Formats: sequence, C-alpha cells, structure tokens
Amino acid sequence: MFDPILDNITSVEEIDCGYLTRLIRKAGIASATVISFTQECAGGKSHGGGSIFRFRLTYSDQGSVSAPPSIVLKESREIASQSLDPAFARREADCYHYDLFKDMNEKLYIPNAYHLVIRPELGIYWVWLEDLGSNTFDLEWTPAILKEMIHDISELHRTWWGRSDELSKMPYLRYRAQAMYDGLWVDRIAQNCNSIDNHPQSERISRVFTTKRRSILMRLSQAAAFIYPKLEALPQTLLHHDIWPPNLGRYSEKTVLIDWSYAGQGTPGADLSQTVALLFQMWDPNLDDEALLHALWSGLREDSRLPIEFDEIAAGYELAFCLRPAHALGGPVLGGILSGKGSMVGDSDLEGKLASAEAVLQRVERGIRRLDG
Repeated sequence: MFDPILDNITSVEEIDCGYLTRLIRKAGIASATVISFTQECAGGKSHGGGSIFRFRLTYSDQGSVSAPPSIVLKESREIASQSLDPAFARREADCYHYDLFKDMNEKLYIPNAYHLVIRPELGIYWVWLEDLGSNTFDLEWTPAILKEMIHDISELHRTWWGRSDELSKMPYLRYRAQAMYDGLWVDRIAQNCNSIDNHPQSERISRVFTTKRRSILMRLSQAAAFIYPKLEALPQTLLHHDIWPPNLGRYSEKTVLIDWSYAGQGTPGADLSQTVALLFQMWDPNLDDEALLHALWSGLREDSRLPIEFDEIAAGYELAFCLRPAHALGGPVLGGILSGKGSMVGDSDLEGKLASAEAVLQRVERGIRRLDG
C-alpha cells in the first residue's frame, strides 16, 4: 500500500526524524519516536547500481526498548551493464514484496524488510532492512565454513523444489537465472581471444588460453540456446545465483544470504557455478569444488521426498560453467589479463591470474564434455 510520506521521499538527503519515526512505527513499534540519527555508508556500492546506508537511531525514552538501534537502507537503480535484464534493479524489492522468503528460517536467515519503496516511474527502489551488524559478514573464511554454508543454502532449493509452475508465474524473477550475460560480450570475447597472439606475454597466456580453449570460449559466447534445454531438463527450483563471501554471513547460528538481484528459476547445481568461479579467482584455484557439490546434495537429501541424484547436481554445475563463468572468463577476466589490469583479489602477478583462469577453464571443459556428450 502506498504511503504518502514514506513513498514520496526519494532522496536520502530528505530523510529526517519524522520519516524514520513513521518507518519504525509502521514496522510495529507503535510508541517509538526517533529524536536524532546518524547516517553512514555500509558496505560500499550495492550490486543494484545504488548505495547501502546504515542509520543509527536515537529514541525518546518511551517505547524505545524494543526498537532497533540501527536500520539499513539499500537503494537500487538502473545500470547500463544490466540493460538486458530490465527487472534487475527492482528484483530484490519484489522478492520481499511477494514474500519469497516466508517459508525459509530453519538454516537460512534472510534479513527482514521494514518497508519497500518501489517507484518504477522514477527508477528508484528502496529496501529498508533490519541491520544484522557488520560482524555478521566479518568472517574468517575457511573451506569448512563455506561447505557448511552451502549445505545450509540447500534450504532455499528445498523450499522451492517442485514449484516450477509457481515460479514461472513470477515475472519479476530472472528468466533462466543461469543466463546472466546472454549476447553481452560476444564481440569482446572474440576480440580478446584474437589479441592473445600479438600480446607481449602471448607465450605464457597461450599455455592457459590455448587455441582450442579460445575456440571453446568463442563458441560458448553464442551457444546459450544449446545449453538451456539440457539445464532445463534437470530438476528445477529457485536460485540465488550470486552466492559468494560478500553476500554470506552468520547470524543466530544460521547462514545469512543477502542480495537477491539475480534470483530466478534454475537447477540447483547451477547455483554453484558462479560461486566456484569467483572463489577460484579471489581465493584459491585449488578449491575442492566436489566437496561443495556434495554439501549441497547432502542438504537436499535431508528432505527424503526430493528424488535427486548427485549426478544431477554435478550436471547442472558443469553445464552452467558454460554460461556465466565462461562468458566472464573470455570477456572481462581475459581482458584484464591482456591489459594488466585484472582485478582478482590476491593475484597481482600474471601467473596468479593465469592459475585462476586455468581452474575455471578446466571446469568449462567439463561442461563442454557434458554438453556434447
């Protein structure tokens, strides 16, 4: 329902104590009155093209005991890089609006939303969220912690298992969540692959980006239509499809999962393809991806009603590597290697970047074998 005050304020600079008081009272704390607040950036730029702000609130004495000491505003806006996905900027707000998370709270924790501002005519989408605190996301990552979280995330897939017809009627979800970069970098991938031979480090780069692998990347940049039927023949559910450390945390002994800008229908193993590709690049090219696949499978098998085999998880994972990871590898990743401006965390040298690329390419080749087999 449209709120004449909360929904008409569309600039962060306009937010005042009266606005915040109305927001908190609408959230169910009827006697709370905000008398002052501070505002700070929280977590930098969001992936939705906007910003994330933390508001620390001070209340009058009356009614403030149960009121939250701080709240988070996540704003999303249209951005050119997601022009092929017109629902991208508002997707997270719509996921909250349509209660996609209401049946999940056993092992997963999705932050509650206090209020949504959905103004498509202005291209503005705000989600006012409960603040779980920065410590929630300040974790010392280990393979064991990641494995436990992937196991917990199976609750998302279990909750939406067998509900493909229901998901298909939600136009705000991403159609074919695994797609991501359809047609976006076709020319760029071809240009990058063709530029290797004339590069000063062509011999070192060609050891990883071999002639055969370049041909595979160029083929995959235009082969999505051949991959979708195989992915869609596998069991379908709801995917988050942006599972990596910045979107993961721990709260109340549960795994926190945030940022639902890419959510859409797909097969469970595909949710891990981008996760592993990113971790190879930013963390460890020797990461045991099979252990993560088994963690997801074991979580799904906790519900004995779900008839899924491990090979179906592996098939979705391997085929999806032919889409988003392969497109990113041939596009911005290879482009960064060629320009010397790659952004892989912890890999400032060429050999480190190439080791990460090698790990991704090996999985892409698995996907090709699965695709052609």
